[in-house]
Amino acid sequence: MDADRPIYRVQSDRAQWKLTRNDELLQHFETKEDAVEEGRRLARAAHPSQLVVHDPDGTIEVESIY
Repeated sequence: MDADRPIYRVQSDRAQWKLTRNDELLQHFETKEDAVEEGRRLARAAHPSQLVVHDPDGTIEVESIY
């Protein structure tokens, strides 16, 4: 994996969803869909980058590389 490539993650955080970049909290969202949309937008703008979306239990649902 490219060490310079930012990794955006969407993860459940209590009753909300959080978006992080390289483990730095960027924002909380009410819905997973909103968090994924923003994560995808940021990842596409920062290519090469990666978006990792997690299920509520923490398992990886999908990974995308831009």
